[in-house]
Amino acid sequence: MKPSEILRQLQKFPRKMLGQNFLVDDSVAEDMIEAAEVSQDDTIVEIGPGLGALTFPLLTHAARVIAIEADREFATYLRHKKSRQLTVVTGDALKIDWAVTIDGAYKVVANIPYSITFPLLRQTFLLEHKPQVIVLLVQREVAQRLVAKPGTKERGLPTVRAEANAEVKIIRIVKPGSFYPRPKVESAIVRLKIISSRDEEIFWPAVEAGFRHRRQTLANSLCNDLKIPKVRSTEILTEASIKPLARPQELSFEDWQKLSLGLKKVLF
Repeated sequence: MKPSEILRQLQKFPRKMLGQNFLVDDSVAEDMIEAAEVSQDDTIVEIGPGLGALTFPLLTHAARVIAIEADREFATYLRHKKSRQLTVVTGDALKIDWAVTIDGAYKVVANIPYSITFPLLRQTFLLEHKPQVIVLLVQREVAQRLVAKPGTKERGLPTVRAEANAEVKIIRIVKPGSFYPRPKVESAIVRLKIISSRDEEIFWPAVEAGFRHRRQTLANSLCNDLKIPKVRSTEILTEASIKPLARPQELSFEDWQKLSLGLKKVLF
């Protein structure tokens, strides 16, 4: 049954504010499952399952699917399917520690509302029990920000945060026609393979200061936000082999590591 027909039965309309664009292309779901290397032994956390376009294919490949749905009517719809492999949790994924009930390894595979991509990733990176891999269907521009190289305008705080916690790769671009209703933008499947966190190697207040004032030089950003004298901030940057006139988007992850080391020696 098509999403439009199911929605008609439920007497619901897609809510643009909640980013409710329902997947209608089976090949996209299969590509996401393949990207996550889902096997019959896997536990999968799916966020925003909606009407189950990704949920039901996942159930044919995984041992267990935990679907977190904020919309109560959609959650009820999925529960009525009565699959022993499926656990439906009604709630906001940004307020739930889904790993609490999971023993052992798990993966996250989801078509999420685009607006929660960065908050969701930040929350996931902070979990004590992290997933092995995260495969998301997100807005193309968001995916490009996650893999942005130094010197590009797309590079920002989310890029550095992702680099500190995962190996990121765009799997494929997804056209608007793969959804109902059709969004105005292209989407992308992005895979994040979780690595040992390097968060402690980065002095995040410096990164945040830099990208908060991305049109300023780093020397000025550090001086203004971290209250470091301009002369000293220039010295710290120079010692880290970073040009004081550089902008934050020009720095690689390794540059931020070197800068963080120098700042920690001065501030702590």
